[in-house]
Amino acid sequence: MSSPAAGRPRDPDVDEAILRATADLLAAEGPTTMTLDAVARAAGCGKAAIYRRWNGKTELIVAAVQRLYRAPDVPDTGSLREDLLLCARHYSGRDERSARILAHVLLESKNDPALREAAAASVGRPPVQVLNRVLARAVERGILTADAPLELVATILPALAFRSLTTAGRALTDDEAVELVDRVLIPSLTAGS
Repeated sequence: MSSPAAGRPRDPDVDEAILRATADLLAAEGPTTMTLDAVARAAGCGKAAIYRRWNGKTELIVAAVQRLYRAPDVPDTGSLREDLLLCARHYSGRDERSARILAHVLLESKNDPALREAAAASVGRPPVQVLNRVLARAVERGILTADAPLELVATILPALAFRSLTTAGRALTDDEAVELVDRVLIPSLTAGS
């Protein structure tokens, strides 16, 4: 978010209206055809109000998506399986609207390098960093060996989650998240141990 301008304080209700309007337009039409004029109309504000808060369309889109997909805290249940399940569930159980919004953004990001990098930095990488921390801690605690395929395993979960979004138009189900942890991630991490 850009730095606040001097003068009267920003109204958080306007922030909320802009983010809600952005999400609604992303769900309906995706980022390609969404315009800041349409966001301003739907939010009941002027375009200047948007530019006082965000530097442009890409930053606004990322803020709206980030609001729906905040990275989880690093879990520490004392069980690698439970920690992995909490990481996997970050990608599951989303409502259809949230899944559609992220699918639109992911598909458009293929053609928009700025959107791709911004979305990766604020939405894609944080949950992967959480998963990497869970795996590194498991190595530190002697649960996993240092030669376990940590990097490979850390890419499987988001890759399958994002594939489900972009090809099936839906988030992973909870059952799929559990099966992924029990039948793919844990066996991959512990093979040869």
